[in-house]
Parts: sequence; structure tokens; C-alpha cells
Amino acid sequence: MDRLEWRLSRHASLVFGGLLVLAGILILVAQYVHVDLGQYGWPFFVIVPGLALLLIGLLVSGTSGLVVPGAIVTATGVVLAVQNALNLWATWAYAWSLIFPGAAGVGLALQGRVRGSARQVEAGLQGALLGLALFVVLGAFFEGVAHVSGLYLGAVGQVVVAVLLIVVGVVLVATRMRPRGATRPAVEPSPPPEPPAGSGSG
Repeated sequence: MDRLEWRLSRHASLVFGGLLVLAGILILVAQYVHVDLGQYGWPFFVIVPGLALLLIGLLVSGTSGLVVPGAIVTATGVVLAVQNALNLWATWAYAWSLIFPGAAGVGLALQGRVRGSARQVEAGLQGALLGLALFVVLGAFFEGVAHVSGLYLGAVGQVVVAVLLIVVGVVLVATRMRPRGATRPAVEPSPPPEPPAGSGSG
């Protein structure tokens, strides 16, 4: 038991030590390149705790439950960093899909990998792909049609966005309209168990 506790504390120390080194490097770089950490660096106060949760969940035995929250917090910090650097706060109209179900799905897949659950990995990857698809489709609509960020794609971009939305919509409708029997083979009912020998006699 003492050896297990020592290993857990060792992994946790490695994770936090690495994050402290990373934070120190970022501060030094900001000083030399004259970057205002108060204006541009505050999202790292979200990213670093998220990375800590993620790495502890992946490396420390018995803490895999931290992987999904760590992935969500880290992705939230990354989205905030991009929006803050480019002043694209209006992209929250569709960027949420990168966090949930996107990042949540990635975290679930990583958690399943740690726990050795193939079903959990598959479910996580499906969630991640769904989040990416939502981000692309909603981004195409909000940027190509509604122009929430003031970005104009031109005539060709408008056509591409329209075609993309139509294709995705047709695929979703066709998938839902497909009979269930085409995706799942029919399961034959198992025969009833035979009565034990001698049960029919007097």
C-alpha cells in the first residue's frame, strides 16, 4: 500500500512539476516578446488546470474519472484563447459544439482507453465526430449566412456553404429513414430450454 501511494504521489508531482515549468516558460517568453499576459494570457488560467486534470486522470491509477472534466476544461480554455486573441467572441454561437459533445467525447474515448473499454472508446469517438460535424455545419451557417463575426465568404463561399448544408441534411435524413433491419441483423429467438430428464414421469 505504501508503494502504491508513493507511485501516485510521484505521478502527481511529475504532472504538477511539468505544468509549473510550462507556466514559467510562458512567463519568460511573454517578458521577452512583450506580450500582455493580463490581456492575452488569462485563458491559460483555464487551460493549465484542465491539463492538470487530464494528465492526472491519464497517468495516475484510479483517477480516470478526471479525464472527461479535464478534456472539457482544457478545450474551453483553448476556445477562449482563440476568441480572445482574434476578438471572435461571436463564435460562441457554434464553438460550444467543440466543447460538448466534442471535447467531452474525446475525454470519454481517452477514459475508455485507460479503462480498457472498447465500447466507451467507440461512444467517445462518436461524440467527438458529432461535435466536429456540428461545429462545421453551424459555423458554415452562422458565418456564411448570418455573418455573426463579420466574415464574408463571397459568392463562391455562399454556394459552398449552401451545398454543404444540403449534403449534411440529406445524409442525416437518409440515415434516419433507413429501416432498422438494414443496420441490425434480426436476432432469432432462442429455443426454450429442454425439461430435465425424468421430470415428465409420475
